[in-house]
Amino acid sequence: MYYPEELIRQIREKSDIVSVISRYVPLTRKGRNYFGLCPFHGEKTPSFSVNPTEQFYHCFGCGAGGNVFTFLQNMENLSFVEAVQQLAGEAHIPLPETELSPKEKARIARRERMYEANREAARFFYVQLVKSPYGAAAREYLAGRQVSETYLKKFGLGYAPISRDGLSRYLMSKGYEPELLRSACLMGGDESRVYDRFFNRVMFPIFDVRGRVIAFGGRVIGKGEPKYLNSSDTELFNKRKNLYAMNLAKKSRRKEALMVEGYMDVFSLHQAGFDNAVASLGTALTPEQAMLLKRYFEEVCLVYDSDTAGTNAARRAIPILEEAGLSVRVLRVPGAKDPDEFIKANGAQAFEELIGKAMDPVDFELAISDTKTLTGQIETMKKMRERLMRISDDSERELHIKDVAARLGISPQTLARQVEEERRNFGTEEYRKARQTMIRGGKDRSGDGPEQTQTQLLALLLQYPNSRGVIFAQVSPADFPQNMPAGEEKEPRENIFHRAAQYIFDKRQERIVAADLINLAEDEKDQRRLAGVATQELPKTKEELEKLAVETIRRLRQATLDEQLRRASQAEELQRVIQQKKQLESLEIHL
Repeated sequence: MYYPEELIRQIREKSDIVSVISRYVPLTRKGRNYFGLCPFHGEKTPSFSVNPTEQFYHCFGCGAGGNVFTFLQNMENLSFVEAVQQLAGEAHIPLPETELSPKEKARIARRERMYEANREAARFFYVQLVKSPYGAAAREYLAGRQVSETYLKKFGLGYAPISRDGLSRYLMSKGYEPELLRSACLMGGDESRVYDRFFNRVMFPIFDVRGRVIAFGGRVIGKGEPKYLNSSDTELFNKRKNLYAMNLAKKSRRKEALMVEGYMDVFSLHQAGFDNAVASLGTALTPEQAMLLKRYFEEVCLVYDSDTAGTNAARRAIPILEEAGLSVRVLRVPGAKDPDEFIKANGAQAFEELIGKAMDPVDFELAISDTKTLTGQIETMKKMRERLMRISDDSERELHIKDVAARLGISPQTLARQVEEERRNFGTEEYRKARQTMIRGGKDRSGDGPEQTQTQLLALLLQYPNSRGVIFAQVSPADFPQNMPAGEEKEPRENIFHRAAQYIFDKRQERIVAADLINLAEDEKDQRRLAGVATQELPKTKEELEKLAVETIRRLRQATLDEQLRRASQAEELQRVIQQKKQLESLEIHL
């Protein structure tokens, strides 16, 4: 902890987790908990649970879990200290000056240094574009695209020179370490060779929603492959969680975002007055990007190219946006390959009128389907059943069924019956899958491995506080190994369950909520482990709970005694350990 534990608890209690998560995820109350679609993986059936009493979240699908601080860390790419500071500010709780741990100091300093390197790189690219003679070809390209000086500055466009090491040499002369530049995806190579990640490209800085440069995209000048090149994921940048120009679009007064394919489409639309345009970053639209859009807009209009690739991209994006709670329309640009070309030929007003004619998903599906041949009609029927099934509002679904049936030349009753059958099958299958993952907690928990033993015993201690005295009379935090096996990692790492056991042992008389336990973990995997403790399904009867307590204590103590037996060198010590092992066989627990 870098702030006093009591202060952390105060901030957490003032920062209601349901309210915070609701900014990002639509939640519905079911019983004592709230459920929604997980923002950390794509899903159709809500398996993301928020517990308002224990103040923690857990996804039964992917296993993500944590408290209000960890949620904010993951959604906003913040450090723990930054998340605490943000929530403290929102709760109007003053924070004292505090000394950070060396590890946290180093992490914050490294991130800040990386932000600075990206900002310095953006300045370098901008100067190369507007002042350097080497940027002439890039200036000519942008002039041909009718880029104004005002918007060139607003978007911070630049040019990566054709020399292979210009940026790297410049940044290293400023004192930036090669390892940092490689990690920021600005430089490649090793100690014997240095080269720039980007060269001979028009550069598009990528900003996060807070206006910080986190990555770059580059469009090659002249011939070359790939035509567009983006930064790889870094400590600051995750392409799945960001959108190009979202830092500008979030300020728009329009309630509908325009989702387009490329940087220049975004640029042209903003320059034409459509300040609500954004684009994904070299990937198909992701659930994380859809949730980001949901934070600032109610509706999304997809403005993808009308070719096969653009049409397929729109079809994939529609359900993702709908599952995020957004209304969706699709705009097909006539007589032009993209919005930029259309606006240059017809003007901004004509494009505004085009937006007003954008199709809803049902009309779009019909528009791109083959309804002239028998085979095409059968395939269209299948697609339309799947499309209509997803409409949750009964009245809206009924109206669409009547319209589609008339256009396909079949009876509304037949189509309605088929759609209802699809809805039943879909619901049954989705419920079955979700139920299985909820029971398993997102993974197979049937085994009795060391981690599962510790999870079950900690769950008993957390969920049944009255059991602590009885259990701690038989087992201590020392029985929880201090380190976990190395596994896939090079070295053994601290066992978060040991720290959790010590925490519960120290506070055995106090009420412990899951959110406080999760605060013990800095690593995301450890946060998931502790969230799993809070959601571990335990037996319902007293007899079964006592049986579980005996089994987990035996397994944990057995491992401790086996290690002591292995190290014992004196006869008396050997005899003591053997005696304790015999006593374990007759262990009884009464809760």
